[in-house]
Amino acid sequence: MDNVTTWKDNVHLRQFVKFCIVGAFSTVLDWGIWWVLYHGFHDALTLPLNEWFRTTLPRIASHPDFDGAFSVFKAISFALATLNGFFWNRRWTFRIRGTEQRVRQLARFYLVNIIGLGINTLVASQIHKPGAGTINELLALATATLVTAFWNFAGHKLFTFRGHHKIQDSS
Repeated sequence: MDNVTTWKDNVHLRQFVKFCIVGAFSTVLDWGIWWVLYHGFHDALTLPLNEWFRTTLPRIASHPDFDGAFSVFKAISFALATLNGFFWNRRWTFRIRGTEQRVRQLARFYLVNIIGLGINTLVASQIHKPGAGTINELLALATATLVTAFWNFAGHKLFTFRGHHKIQDSS
């Protein structure tokens, strides 16, 4: 029985589970903000923004699968949800206390997430087909979130909070 690793002993597994919980909440924020911007303000924001793309960037916006508002609002919602993720991952997942290195960690957090934003927005935008319905939108959002989650966990564990994730986790 000495070779059996328990939940209590496996800091990496606990951190990954906590990261996924924080990520799930951040995803709810991400998708909720996106939905409010894209659907909630459809006439006030989505239509005018897509019209702006059609007049300003006609070569790009003329593609039948191009939906500039979808991508812009996806980037905004992802960036806002990232703030939530930084706070809870720093405090709860990796159990970092105090203010030392917080600015450095925030800069690193955003660097990892900017790359994640690119991955997230690219994946979602490639799957999304304008007018294809809710299932297509959800598939685009879910696939982008899943792909980005793996990138973000590795980036934050190995780069953002490197050296701090070895702190004894008592939860």
